[in-house]
Amino acid sequence: MNGPDAPATTRNLWRRMLIAGAIGAPIGGVAGYFVGRALKRGSIAPLLDWTLADLCSLLIALTLLISAGYAAWATTSRKRWNEMVEKQPAETEVDPAALVEGRRGALVAALGGLLIMIPPIAAHAGLGTEMRSVVAFALGALLLVECLINWRIWKDGDELARAVIAQTGALCFWVLQLGLFIWAALARLDLVAEVDSWTLMTILMGAYLVTSVTISVRRGLVNV
Repeated sequence: MNGPDAPATTRNLWRRMLIAGAIGAPIGGVAGYFVGRALKRGSIAPLLDWTLADLCSLLIALTLLISAGYAAWATTSRKRWNEMVEKQPAETEVDPAALVEGRRGALVAALGGLLIMIPPIAAHAGLGTEMRSVVAFALGALLLVECLINWRIWKDGDELARAVIAQTGALCFWVLQLGLFIWAALARLDLVAEVDSWTLMTILMGAYLVTSVTISVRRGLVNV
């Protein structure tokens, strides 16, 4: 039997699906372009150049962009914020600072998605040296903006938000440091293969994303 909140839950589900589609469609279009170009040339060899790390980084980027779109849409009104984020009655008062932090978080997630999505796509786009330099400069600019926004989030955040950020960073550091040492030691002994830097970066981003969401949910910063 459906409860009294079933209609609202259904609306939220459809809203999430629409946001995911709106963000995923352009990314799917880019992927379709590369697949179509490879098939037009009569060879799938270019597709085989994509590593597992490249594909995983695109998946992480898609997750971040969908999250950013969801959060950004939620901050467009207090009613949406209550329904989509706080999971409380729509008429409940909302602290304006919460909406500001929500927009900042959405922007950081969007920038993070672009930062991890652009390098593998650009690497397989057949760009010349000058264009690759332009891409590198653009990535540097995006990274600078993201760092500034993260600093503002830390500076203006309350004790709980800072605790979540600090705990996430500490846990990722110790776990990934341990994992890196074990793998590096085994690789030095020629027992496992060496790992390229982009694979390590993808693992780092994936681990940070999972850890951040898990800690945020457990500390009550994110309602699910």
